[in-house]
Amino acid sequence: MPASSRIVYGRTFRITPAWLWLMQRASGLLLGPLVAVHMWVPDASMSRGLNAILLLIVLAHGYSGIRRIMQLENRSSLISVQAWAWLILVALFGLLIVLYGK
Repeated sequence: MPASSRIVYGRTFRITPAWLWLMQRASGLLLGPLVAVHMWVPDASMSRGLNAILLLIVLAHGYSGIRRIMQLENRSSLISVQAWAWLILVALFGLLIVLYGK
């Protein structure tokens, strides 16, 4: 049995790489306080820097979630396509907000 997978109760599971697990946890923990700052600090929502950081964290969190979904063997390719489409749409609209938001 390779080190990247385990068999539990007759089902094969792939182990999430440590870097991916850490990225998902760190991005999840950072989202809450940054969204609070974005909402409660006057004029923070107009800050391109804060908006860019929030966009990067949301994309990192979404990417790590997509990678974890793709590791499950019983997931269909339709779910992967939908997840990648979500990531691309968020990136495009997020860039528009960061670049052209007032």
